[in-house]
Amino acid sequence: MTSAQLKILACLLMLIDHTGVVLFPKVIAFRILGRLAFPIFAYLIAEGYRNTKDITNYMGRLFMFALVSQIPFNLAFQLKSTIYLNVFFTLAMGLFALYVYDKNKSFYQVLAVAAICYFVNTDYGAFGVLLIFFFNKYYEDFKKMALSAIGLTVIFQSIAAYITYLNYSGNNLQYRLLFPLAIQPLSMLALIIIKYYNKQKGWNLKYLFYVFYPLHLVILWAIKGAL
Repeated sequence: MTSAQLKILACLLMLIDHTGVVLFPKVIAFRILGRLAFPIFAYLIAEGYRNTKDITNYMGRLFMFALVSQIPFNLAFQLKSTIYLNVFFTLAMGLFALYVYDKNKSFYQVLAVAAICYFVNTDYGAFGVLLIFFFNKYYEDFKKMALSAIGLTVIFQSIAAYITYLNYSGNNLQYRLLFPLAIQPLSMLALIIIKYYNKQKGWNLKYLFYVFYPLHLVILWAIKGAL
């Protein structure tokens, strides 16, 4: 599987996920399939970091589209008062974490970048930054890469479940615990897809995700408004 095919697959999985959130919130199958999208995007950031000729241009492009995508993101998910930044910010910060680590070899600085994403509330937050970091660190060793990704998922979803347990009660608690304990961990099935990546570029789809992300959010928002 080429990087172009990975991008297309990740975009389709993301579309399924967001279609579920916006249009079919009670159909859990959409969310289950959608879990596989982010690990693929995170891996592609690690891959892009290794192959880019201009890291500052790459980061700038991610941050620019993060800003462009925020209004479509807010509209699609009806975020009016809650500050929640789209996934482009997380991907850009993950790329930045790789850059500062290679400059200073300090994992504490990677943790600092992850903490920033947590406090400013980006999509996938600290977990996303650390996943990108370990995808890059163990790029040549799939077993270590997979174990680190699974370990991160177990840690972060256990914390999420505990926080959910502390903050919610009643009959709804069991349903709320379902996502961190049973649904989000399924994202690690994406490792099977990543395993079959052949490290070939394939078609030139450099700007596919950049355009697709805000565009599909606008379309989903428009469809929801028309219903």
